Amino acid sequence: MKILQVVHNHPFSAQAGTELHTQELSLELSRKHEVSIFCRASDPRQKDYKITKKNYGRIAVHSINNSLRDCNSFEMLYENEEIDRRFDDLLGEINPDLVHIQHLVFLSIGMIGKIKKRGIPIVLTLHDYWLVCPKWHLFKNDLKPCEEACNGNYNRECAACLGEMLNIRKNTLKLYMLARRIFPAMMANGARKVYPLFNKGLRNSENAVEKLKKRSLKIKNALSDIDFFFAPSEHIKDSFIRFGIPAEKIKFSKFNLNSSLYNAASQKSRSNKIRFAFIGTLLPAKGLHVLIESFNNIPSRDIELKVYAKLRSYAGYEHYLPYLKKLIKNKNIRLMGDFDHENVADIFKEIDVLIVPSLWQENRPLVIEEAFLSQTPVIASRIGGIPELVKHSVNGLLFDPGDAESLRRIMEHIRKNPILIKRFEFNIARFSNDDKGKTVEGLYENPVIYA
Repeated sequence: MKILQVVHNHPFSAQAGTELHTQELSLELSRKHEVSIFCRASDPRQKDYKITKKNYGRIAVHSINNSLRDCNSFEMLYENEEIDRRFDDLLGEINPDLVHIQHLVFLSIGMIGKIKKRGIPIVLTLHDYWLVCPKWHLFKNDLKPCEEACNGNYNRECAACLGEMLNIRKNTLKLYMLARRIFPAMMANGARKVYPLFNKGLRNSENAVEKLKKRSLKIKNALSDIDFFFAPSEHIKDSFIRFGIPAEKIKFSKFNLNSSLYNAASQKSRSNKIRFAFIGTLLPAKGLHVLIESFNNIPSRDIELKVYAKLRSYAGYEHYLPYLKKLIKNKNIRLMGDFDHENVADIFKEIDVLIVPSLWQENRPLVIEEAFLSQTPVIASRIGGIPELVKHSVNGLLFDPGDAESLRRIMEHIRKNPILIKRFEFNIARFSNDDKGKTVEGLYENPVIYA
């Protein structure tokens, strides 16, 4: 069978959860099937919409460049006719038997219609909430999760939260990206906030709400052409049922991980300290600032916190990395920097407890599954799909999102009672679902897909 995967970032370059899942799934499928990938690249040196092909073993990856420098409207952030046209040409060239969409951010929802017109079955994995809201974390400016978007309740608060996206005009993103390359992070962040002033009337206006409702309607219409959806957590499944996807078209389906990568990590290296760790991206929704604030208030020398993350500023959050660096007061906090995911087992071998302090309604964090495959206990926020993985006082501990004091008490409790780590490790090995040797054969064998 010829299978085309569609994803928003290059799965052999980026290391976030969606991309890693796409890479693992594609590698497994390529053992018995012909697999291609269509993804977005962002290279300001290249011409936009140019498609570049590169083979990774038996997998052909087709990258379309979309630097957004020619984006001149809010609507182009989710529907781009040029991307649709180029993708349609590629569909004719590849002629897949099935298309599996992982993510469409920075691509176009119009691609779904192109697939449907060719009579090709389409499945889609629900990784986050971008289909519901342009801020795919469902995360408000006040660092609190949004509870209304899945119900379609767009209002003036949404207009204020999304003002910078809604106010996009010709050349505004081009100027912003130029500022990011030339100026320091704080100055670039200031430049990002300037361009909405050119159209003050849109912010907090009925026009802004109508733009969001229009986006939602177009996306729902596009999703009606999807044959089947995979939901990695019950939480995100329920959220999209509320959004309007028929329950019978959504199937709970875990991510696929190569468990052999983590076998060696279960044998931890020795240390005279308890080693806590954060592994992820430096975005406010991930809550690293909450963890640092908590750890700052633990004076003990017999513990440490290692932060494994690419030390870069993300567009729209240029202030966050400088803020984190200033926030660090405890000398036992170590910024370890970026890492190659192929060596992630080496990281888990060097840590005792993973901490996931997320503030957004997480789906099914791959990093938690990786931790359990390496028999590493997890302390995590009680939010989204996380409690489906982390069972309080069984394989880890949960705390209310954003509660730095509660997190501090939990880490102190672990420090004073290190035997808990061994107990959690035992429970992980005993009670976790054993997916080792699991194949992806049968993943697409559903009568709805081939009806």
